[in-house]
Amino acid sequence: MASKRKTTIKDIADAAGVSVALVSFVMNNMSGGKYRVSAKTTKKILSISEELNYQPNNAARSLRKGRSNTIGVILSDISNPFFSDIARCIEDKAYQYKYTVIFGSTDEDAGKLDNLIKVFINKGVDGLIIVPCNGSRKHIEKVLEANIPLVLLDRTIPDLEVNHVTLNNKKALALAVGNLIEGGSRKIEMISYAWSVSNIAEREAGYQHTMKQFSLSENIRIHRLKYKNIPDQMEKVVTEAVNKGAEALVFATNTLAIAGMKTLCKHNLRVPDDIAVVCFDSSEAFELYYTTVTYIKQPVEQFGQEALDLLVKAIGQKEQTKCSTITLNPELVTGKSSSRK
Repeated sequence: MASKRKTTIKDIADAAGVSVALVSFVMNNMSGGKYRVSAKTTKKILSISEELNYQPNNAARSLRKGRSNTIGVILSDISNPFFSDIARCIEDKAYQYKYTVIFGSTDEDAGKLDNLIKVFINKGVDGLIIVPCNGSRKHIEKVLEANIPLVLLDRTIPDLEVNHVTLNNKKALALAVGNLIEGGSRKIEMISYAWSVSNIAEREAGYQHTMKQFSLSENIRIHRLKYKNIPDQMEKVVTEAVNKGAEALVFATNTLAIAGMKTLCKHNLRVPDDIAVVCFDSSEAFELYYTTVTYIKQPVEQFGQEALDLLVKAIGQKEQTKCSTITLNPELVTGKSSSRK
């Protein structure tokens, strides 16, 4: 049995009694130009195209326009709720712009980031949204040199002119540490990562600045964990902190927070009676915890929307050299975990 022939623009033109050029004009949603198409004719053409189940040849259209209407989004770890929620926001917003999104995760590996960038560029993406990882500067610079529209998300690279959307991380830690101090803690330690990425560096700076501001410089202590094998490292760090009299812990990320809370439970340490806690981002796991958890809330939806808006703008204005930077504000959600009073 012969397969059914695919509907063409000529089929629609014949059925509507208009020219192929006019149908092409309407289907491509062009503005200006030779034709002025009435609303009635436009409606008729679109109605017939739907009846005939017309499917546009997007590959051919991309070649004509020089665009694929596809963007690449490279995250740190799409299984991380923070990044997966942002990914969903980007995808929803991209749909409104008629863009398709392809995703990848680096697992904080600069080599993997480089490979993903090459794959996405070979697929003809119109632009990229990237969460840069440690050691990724040269790979980001190559994207800029190739004049590919780019927005960095969550982190940026110091002294590099590039569009980015980030959080006010110093403010976030000032809120966290200030809340712990208000709750009666003085020996406040921070559990962070051994990374040289901007958001971690800014959070550590915010912690240190706030401790100094409250004349607690002698109590500043940052534990820096490697990305791999976090539970074992957390076990050692939490035990050491408690044995040396830490009154509170502030976690630099949600992954560290969850691992830290599990460790505290394992050792039957009561929060906040034995040690107070402020986490970064919420988690469904906190809903099952015996006490409410104080945490820094990031504007996830705004992260996704602002990044996508910036990228679409950059795609439309590829020759523009001025970069746009957006800094989002954190919010402190107060629970009982941070007060020892």
